[in-house]
Amino acid sequence: MGEEMECMCMECGASGYLPADDITMDEEGGTESKLLDRLLVCQNCGGQLRLMGRAGDEPYYRLR
Repeated sequence: MGEEMECMCMECGASGYLPADDITMDEEGGTESKLLDRLLVCQNCGGQLRLMGRAGDEPYYRLR
């Protein structure tokens, strides 16, 4: 079993986990969190996902 990454929807705020091997990044992402490829969308609303960090780690937005 590979490493999982936490992702959050930028539309509805739903959080989920994806295998790290399945994640590709969008070149327009910021420095703190990265937008995921537009093919990976929220299962709840279809919104774009943002990478939050490794599953089990404290996400960057909670460390501020």
